[in-house]
Amino acid sequence: MTLALFGLPESTTAFLLLNLHFAIGTLAAFTAQRKGRKLSRWLVIGWIGGTPALVAALWLKPESQS
Repeated sequence: MTLALFGLPESTTAFLLLNLHFAIGTLAAFTAQRKGRKLSRWLVIGWIGGTPALVAALWLKPESQS
């Protein structure tokens, strides 16, 4: 199995995929923060989870402001 994407070397492909994973995780964290969740917690969740974390953050309901 090869990681080569669009004819790029494997190391470049892995680097791009890892950066995309972290970018999606960061987007998940900012999405959750806008819905009233802790940014630091969601950064960890997003960086570990990537795309599934973004889906979870999009499903979150905003916390009520009490």
